[in-house]
Amino acid sequence: MTDIAFGTDGWRSTVDTDFNEENVSIVTQAICNYLYQKQLYQKGCVVAYDTRAHSEPFADVVSRILAANGIAALKMETFCPTPQAAFAVKQVGAAGAIMLTASHNPPEYNGIKFIPYFAGPATPDITDDIEWEIGAIQDGGSAEPPAGRTIGPVKKLDVSTEYIKQLLSLIESAIIEHSDIKVLFDPMYGAGQNIFMRVLYHMDSYVIPLHCHRDPEFGGWLPEPTEANLDDLKKAVLDNKADIGVALDGDADRFGVVDSKGTYLTPNKALTLMLWYMLTYKPTGGAVARSLATTHMLDTIAEKNGCRVLETPVGFKYIGELMRTKMIILGGEESGGMSIAGHIPEKDGLVAGLLLIEIAARFRKPLTELLDGIYEEFGPCYDERIDVPLSMEDKEALMESLKASPPRKLAGETVAHVDLRDGVKVVTGSQTWMLVRPSGTEPLVRVYVEARSKESFDEARKSALKIVRGK
Repeated sequence: MTDIAFGTDGWRSTVDTDFNEENVSIVTQAICNYLYQKQLYQKGCVVAYDTRAHSEPFADVVSRILAANGIAALKMETFCPTPQAAFAVKQVGAAGAIMLTASHNPPEYNGIKFIPYFAGPATPDITDDIEWEIGAIQDGGSAEPPAGRTIGPVKKLDVSTEYIKQLLSLIESAIIEHSDIKVLFDPMYGAGQNIFMRVLYHMDSYVIPLHCHRDPEFGGWLPEPTEANLDDLKKAVLDNKADIGVALDGDADRFGVVDSKGTYLTPNKALTLMLWYMLTYKPTGGAVARSLATTHMLDTIAEKNGCRVLETPVGFKYIGELMRTKMIILGGEESGGMSIAGHIPEKDGLVAGLLLIEIAARFRKPLTELLDGIYEEFGPCYDERIDVPLSMEDKEALMESLKASPPRKLAGETVAHVDLRDGVKVVTGSQTWMLVRPSGTEPLVRVYVEARSKESFDEARKSALKIVRGK
């Protein structure tokens, strides 16, 4: 029996092991039962999928099961980004969306994301309910629709035009249209390619596409826009003298960016730039939301502009929950997810990419030079994430030890604050901090370190690795 669990962002597994028609059917039937339990089934359910080899066939399986339960299956006409699926939920008033994607995982993986009626990531209480339904089916229940449920329709759905209008409403497109900016766009063979190209063409942008066709093998690379996977983008930006290079991950909910010098900006640096720009050129009232693992540079910029900062556990579902209940100017996480006020409470790499293009078009200078100006005004910031391999047993022992006895000092400074909500985070009075989180699926821990001076950062990094490896 497969242990089907929804992690930070859905259920994922490999197609040649657990991600098969039987288990997809169980998960879909569980979602149908959940929608009946919550009296949402009459609203219908969006079905969407990415560019992976098996995603559309699995989407057909999902649609068939929804229809067999009397739930209208609103199936996207072609592959699309996860944020577009979320937008579709809001646009048509659906009960939710089932997105077939494994995001930035290797091509042998696939997955299911359930996006509830509020058009953001499913919160833990929702995934707990769905997992309970899965367990009930696996423990002797039936994967067939209960008696009495009628047959529902399977309909085609296309909200691409409305989604493009939404994206254009969130940026100052005139700045881009009048700039003659040259954009290098790399969707990494993923689901964001069609929509993003249409948005750029709508603004008469000079765009050079890279890896902009469907390849279920992702060219042999991971469809994850980290620096290690963007060598082609960096080279293409320099070779074509582009003003900016924008990348999207496999389902386009995460972004990557390279400036005109071919320099990769980490998500923390890109978020720093975007928040500074929004508060300087698009000032509105509200707060900023970030995860525990995301740079405190956002705090410095926000607080100097009179904005509160709300810190959440890791996972955009927590930021999305805040965006549904509060005025959040920008919500971001160090892994490359972000959204802004006026948009869906779901991370959207397309919005991030467009905002960065707007910034490059307004200033017509390398983004790293703009960052240098920000650091001159607000002070420098140094950060790094380090993945430390540990056996599953050692990983559990480490986390138990750290939670029982968190470090009292970091880089020679006294720890002023300890946070145990998600891993173990310690912060000193000078905002030097370390976060240790175990990977949920791999034999490793993730160590995040940040400081406001190079000397403090080097000491904190050394201390953090000593703490992790020494335990």
